Amino acid sequence: RTARVWDARTGTPQLELKGHTSFVRSVAFSPDGTRIVTGSEDKTAKVWDAQAGTPLLELKGHTGGVQSVAYSPDGARIVTGGDKTAKVWDAETGTSLLELQGHTGELHCVAFSPDGARIVTASEDMTAKVWDAETGTSLLELKGHTGPVYSAAFSPDGTRIVTGSEDKTAKV
Repeated sequence: RTARVWDARTGTPQLELKGHTSFVRSVAFSPDGTRIVTGSEDKTAKVWDAQAGTPLLELKGHTGGVQSVAYSPDGARIVTGGDKTAKVWDAETGTSLLELQGHTGELHCVAFSPDGARIVTASEDMTAKVWDAETGTSLLELKGHTGPVYSAAFSPDGTRIVTGSEDKTAKV
């Protein structure tokens, strides 16, 4: 039910982020390091002040646990994934901007492309999907795994995506 911030040099705890009512599945710093977003099995994501550890926003709308969270590269948006959807939020206000629907299984991973224009989602349905981050339009469906896809990431230049699956393979 908590997330902790640690000093990366000494390993000493700096902050304890308390407020979720179930276990925390995912965490991410904002690009400027001033905020942290946490995703929990309690069906919410919370945004925290990274210095004081105080809660700033609560993002509600998922019908299942929030398995993955990520900030856009410019820090203006947050994407959360859980149930069978991903949701895009305004990082300052917590306003819901988009809902990405189309997977038939629970989402395990969400990530923005390096330019913030696309989002990749990885799902229990053995696919990853690429979405337009502004419109929510589905752009690509990445098929070929024979098990749930638990992880997905863009290459630093945004030209490739790697996925990892329970089928014991990674695909690029």
